[in-house]
Formats: sequence, C-alpha cells, structure tokens
Amino acid sequence: MSESSELVTAPITHLQSGDAMWPPLWNEIKDPPAAVNVQGMAQVLKRPAVAIVGTRRASLRGLAFARALGFVLASRHWCVVSGMALGVDAAAHRGALEGGGPTVAVMGTGLGRIYPAVHSRLRQEIESNGCVLTEYEAQVGPRKYHFPLRNRLIAGLVQAVVVVEAPRRSGALNTAQLALDYNREVFAVPGPVDLDTSRGCHHLLRQGAHLLETADDLLQVLGSPAVQPHRPDEIPQSVVDPAHGSAARWILDRLDFEGIGRDTLRRRFNGTEEMWGEGMLALELAGLIRRLPGGLLARTMWRV
Repeated sequence: MSESSELVTAPITHLQSGDAMWPPLWNEIKDPPAAVNVQGMAQVLKRPAVAIVGTRRASLRGLAFARALGFVLASRHWCVVSGMALGVDAAAHRGALEGGGPTVAVMGTGLGRIYPAVHSRLRQEIESNGCVLTEYEAQVGPRKYHFPLRNRLIAGLVQAVVVVEAPRRSGALNTAQLALDYNREVFAVPGPVDLDTSRGCHHLLRQGAHLLETADDLLQVLGSPAVQPHRPDEIPQSVVDPAHGSAARWILDRLDFEGIGRDTLRRRFNGTEEMWGEGMLALELAGLIRRLPGGLLARTMWRV
C-alpha cells in the first residue's frame, strides 16, 4: 500500500461521546470509537446521513451512478458519507458537493495525511462543505487493518448504506454487513451479470437488501429530511457549469413539458460524452426529466 501525501493541517476538533457534536447513532453500536479527530464542519455529524460505498475499480457506469446518487441525496438534504477512496467513494463525495449538501469522509489515516494523494483538492472541498474524521493521530499513515475499522464508523454513522459496485469480497461488502449488524438499512445497485463488481451487489440482493435503481427507492424507505416539494428548476447552481463536470442545469434549462429531441440537444452540447451522461443520469435519478416516444426529452412537472 503506497504512502499518502503529507498535509499541513488546520486546527483539529477532538470529539468524544457526550460532546455536543458527537453523532448520536454511534451511541447505538456495540464498538463505537472512544474519540475521533475532525477537520472541517463538525456540526454536520448531527445531520441525517446515508453512506454510498463501492469498489475502487468502478466502471464508468458505476462512477456516474455514484456521483448522480450523491448529487440527488444531497439536494434532498441528506448528508452523504463515504471513505474518500478512489472510485465509488470519490464519485459519491463529488456528487454530494455538486448537489449543494454536506459530505463526510471517514479516513483510515491521520488527518495530517491525504490518502490517496490525488485527493488533495477533494479533501479541501469536503472540509469546506462538511468534514473529514478519523480515529488516528495526525501523522498515522495508511495500513490495511485500518480500513475495516474505518468501515464500522461509516456504517454506524448513517441510517443506510448503499453499495453501488463491489466484488463479492470487498470493503464495501464489509461495510454493508456491519450496517446490518447495526440495524441499518442496506441498498444494492444491480449491474451486468458478467462484471465481477456486480457480484457483491447481487449477493446482497439475494440476502434481502433493498434494490436501488433510482434515489426514489431509498427515499421511499427512509423518507427525506426535506419537508416541501421542489420545483424542477431548484437544483443547486454548483452543478450547472459543464466545465466543472456536470451538464444537469444545461440540459434542464433547454427542456419544456412538451419534449425536445435528445439527439438535437446532444449535438448542441459542447461538453464531453461523460459529462452529458452524468447530467442525464443525475436528472433521471432526481425525477426531473422524462423520456417520450420519438427520442424526445421533457421536464416533469414536479420533483417529489
């Protein structure tokens, strides 16, 4: 396991059970941390939260789905929790940031480290819109045995765990099993049967996990912290600029309730195919658009 980069840390908040910002759900699990170190907005640890986890070697489909799901849940006022790893974790954090909501990264290193090193900027964005936390002292580096321990903090912090893509033997499946042990809800996203990263999700589904095809599958079980319906144009401005990785606003601004040709819109869009796909998936997961016969796209009347 390669070492992480070092980081000049900002002030660290030390939390233990009984503190005002201590997550109440940790008091319900059998093996809670004695204390954690937090950097960023520690108050978000009191927010209703959902974890999105999965493999580091995710497919493009899995990355787009995790990012879109993070966006939708954040826009519905859920805090999105993950582990800041490569792949699904990072995509979920980025989606939550684009959705305008807080996100929490539970780390397997000390706060004086960035692991993986390529996530330096992502770490800064998470701290500005949520927090990072760990059980370890500042300069402790990554060790394999840290991550299963980290997973119990993720599972204990949330009301539900969503597994997007994962092999049968993986940290994401470990997190899901811990969630079941803690009486949390578990959701799994189905995938192509010939992909190894679908097998963990299909195993969970056979064991009784909730099937998740859209964010509404989760919201039907958990509800939403938001109490009022939203108009379709009320999506956060942070996701509207295709230059920053999302086409959701660009597409939505050009749709009406009657329908416009999808291919026509795609030809006018100046971003990449990946950006287009992420925008479409985010809007479909949010229930903001509908497909009509003849290759037409239209707005839905309300997001519910």
